[in-house]
Amino acid sequence: MNRFSIQFSESLALKAVSVLLALILWITILSLKAEEKKIKVPLQPLLPAGTQIINNIPSAIEFTLSGPRVWLNELEKRVLPIQPDLRKTRDTTIGFSISEDLLGELPVGVKVLGFYPSQILIRLDEIGEKYIPVKPNLAGNPASGYEVLLIKTSPTKVAVSGPLSVLESLEAVGTEELSIDNLKGPKEAVLTVEVDEQKGLKLSRETKVKVRVMTKKVDIGERLEETP
Repeated sequence: MNRFSIQFSESLALKAVSVLLALILWITILSLKAEEKKIKVPLQPLLPAGTQIINNIPSAIEFTLSGPRVWLNELEKRVLPIQPDLRKTRDTTIGFSISEDLLGELPVGVKVLGFYPSQILIRLDEIGEKYIPVKPNLAGNPASGYEVLLIKTSPTKVAVSGPLSVLESLEAVGTEELSIDNLKGPKEAVLTVEVDEQKGLKLSRETKVKVRVMTKKVDIGERLEETP
């Protein structure tokens, strides 16, 4: 290899190194450039034993942050859930304020621009259990000239657990839909019991009931007597 070839190779290598260093510097500058980012931090209150939250609260708090992208991404990975400790409280209504301190120590150059919501209200209720009557959800109408004579459910009641205030006002629970359209005679089905989980209700034991619907043919004379 002659001297010119060696000089050319060295020059090419130096240029490659320069380009690589420039690329690294450019990436570093971009990563350290301040930008805004929204992150959602899970909200997980620690509750007293045997209690339940009965109002709607956000599942996460949204923080708006500013700082180098690399630090924002790192913070989002390691941030811990917000867990207000309510285990020793005897109050049923608790309010607390959100602050940037809940994020812990922030990396250098990162600051909090805002958060939402800024206030949280939690309502607690004691969890209990009660046997509630089952009212099957029937859809449609029997065949012409027929009417529903009897609806029998087995069991007639199911154990439901949930907030006591909700259980006390609960008169009945429903089932999945059972069609009786054009029904003549009896019909049986095993139906799933349905409760309002958004209100904190759960089935403690039985989740299904057997439903029997009886229809009878209506005499013309009976219909005439019922007609005013």
